[in-house]
Amino acid sequence: MSIINFLEEYKKLHRTLFTTPSHGQGSFIAPLALKYIGKKFFSNDYSEIDGFDNLSNPRGIIKSLQDYASKIYDSKATFFLTNGSTSGIVAAMYALLNRGDKVLISRNCHKSVYNGLVLTGAVPVWILPNYNKDWGIFEGISLDYLEEIFRVNKDIRAFVLTNPTYEGVMSDVSRISIICRKYNVKLIVDEAHGALWNFHKAVGTPSLLQGADIVVQSLHKTLGALNPSALLHIGKDSTVEPKHMQQALNLITTTSPSYPLLINIEALIKYLDSEKGKLYVFDYVKNVNRFIRSIKTIPNLEVYSANNDVTKVLIKVTNLSGYELSDILFSQYKIEDELANDKSVLLLTGLGTTKSKLKKLEKALFHLCANNIKITQDDNSKKFVPVEPRVRYIPSLIWEKPCKEVELKYSLSRVCMELIVDYPPGIPILLPGEVIKKEHIEYLSSKRQKIKVLL
Repeated sequence: MSIINFLEEYKKLHRTLFTTPSHGQGSFIAPLALKYIGKKFFSNDYSEIDGFDNLSNPRGIIKSLQDYASKIYDSKATFFLTNGSTSGIVAAMYALLNRGDKVLISRNCHKSVYNGLVLTGAVPVWILPNYNKDWGIFEGISLDYLEEIFRVNKDIRAFVLTNPTYEGVMSDVSRISIICRKYNVKLIVDEAHGALWNFHKAVGTPSLLQGADIVVQSLHKTLGALNPSALLHIGKDSTVEPKHMQQALNLITTTSPSYPLLINIEALIKYLDSEKGKLYVFDYVKNVNRFIRSIKTIPNLEVYSANNDVTKVLIKVTNLSGYELSDILFSQYKIEDELANDKSVLLLTGLGTTKSKLKKLEKALFHLCANNIKITQDDNSKKFVPVEPRVRYIPSLIWEKPCKEVELKYSLSRVCMELIVDYPPGIPILLPGEVIKKEHIEYLSSKRQKIKVLL
């Protein structure tokens, strides 16, 4: 069964609805919404009325479509998420962790993992991935380091891994999965930026096919879906039960799912699974690879290529900081990047990245480097170099403790009471319950004067 086909047939019934949503499938649309969104979006927006299905307990068209997606992704079960990968990460943690359970978390995790820590009451054990100072990015997880942590902490229940990283760097999930099984640890992979891999495995191998228990993917980051479309998969060989996962999702998922978003997910998956869709993905990846080969010939420009997803183009230019390069691209060429740090710039591509966009960027980079453009920046922007976190209180215990605001310069060794995040990429600098170190103060001093600390 298809949601799209069901809606087409349902509209032929010409029923009169006295139900939510109250816009009446577009009978009323605010003028600006009509102008910028259009009537078709509203005309397909329904609630769970007679004949429709429910994300909280799918038995009809949604279940049928999720089963179809599960076959495509080769999972035990696949769940549609209409409030983003954040909801999937939190639900995955909720499904596997109880209060007081230890969970291993890579320090370059998304801030949604913090939400999961607060709600589950789990105790974080942090693993600091390798950090590449030349590029200002996290790299993969050291397997020896990982196994040593498991040997010391034999009661760890789960591991939340970010793969690929925001910049596209990949860890060896296959070997990580083997290590996790050896120590009876469930592996949750935040694969928000790796959703393309299922449709072009030469770019990257899906974690689901490498032994992960639960994988969460964003469909809007590279695959061209609407924000915030996402999927959650359970690995075929995992002992995680789909019913239990559904219960966890129901705790944090809206009871009013967006049918336009579900249509968008269905249309995208079916297209990408078709011959035409596969050819489109193939051509897109070919265009990106051609672009990368071309810019690699530019003098004084370097492309990061160490075990990374090619759709994330990370570059740096000699004698320019990443922030300076970003500013030049924006101010002089009207090109906006995804992320910059003191060393490099991330140019995120996806299925909406056309050949003309790549050509414009290519010409800009050739021109920029040929003319040795340099600017003077007045700001003191710099990348935070990660330090081993010192946790005084776990997130769930610090949540309701009293706090006060103090000047940043007087906060050394105090317990932070704020979630401080660089966004993008959404990686926490400090979590509530962590001790403030001199490195935090040095980095934050150009961004703020005060910080909330434990009373």
